[in-house]
Amino acid sequence: MDLERIKREVERQVLRGTRGKGSANPRLDPELTPATLPGALSLELLCPQCTPERVEDLCRRARQRAAAAVTVLPAFVPAGRSALGGSMTALTAAIGYPWGSLTPSARMALAKDCLAAGADVVEAAFDMAALRSGALGREQMALEELARLAAAYGASLSVGVDLRLLEEMEQVEVLMALRRTGAAQVSLRRCREAADVRLARELMGGQMAVKAAGPAEGVEEIRALLRAGAAQVGVLDFPPPA
Repeated sequence: MDLERIKREVERQVLRGTRGKGSANPRLDPELTPATLPGALSLELLCPQCTPERVEDLCRRARQRAAAAVTVLPAFVPAGRSALGGSMTALTAAIGYPWGSLTPSARMALAKDCLAAGADVVEAAFDMAALRSGALGREQMALEELARLAAAYGASLSVGVDLRLLEEMEQVEVLMALRRTGAAQVSLRRCREAADVRLARELMGGQMAVKAAGPAEGVEEIRALLRAGAAQVGVLDFPPPA
């Protein structure tokens, strides 16, 4: 059996072993209510209807309710930084969305702009074209460089990936590559399934946090994703009080 076949067989066994596991999030407060949930939520402000005014308004609400993070497009980083001030809510700049269709140099330049403008986290979309063209190793090295850049600014790197666009074995291959990049978090775009969170969390081996970027809807769905092991859950707005 050649090395490539051995690698694929190992990945297949890993996939079988992780899909069914009920990996709990040890940091989850079992008494989370609509009033205390914001501490685990990331407001995902990535829609084309967003304006600086709307971003500032939601950032102020996020600050008041001690949300975990607010994720914005690069153009809105200055507005978000101004509204969040010195709060504990992390300002995340999403770059290269939705499919990572930027050259490595363009992505690096955009990340520098966002970090200089005050982003706490750079969330870089995984380059799907690199995977399809057999250049996963190149993408891994580019993300390693991004992680070093973020660290130089006292910030961190998150990598966004849409598992719905990948075959099962590709999911394992990509997640294992991301684990080696030095990123602090993997953000599962369009993720509302606990099984996807469990898979990512097991493969990360505790080296990277997992965000279920959703956007999730309703308190019960948010809680299910947190129970599966998500450190953060993406939402469009805060859930209403009970």
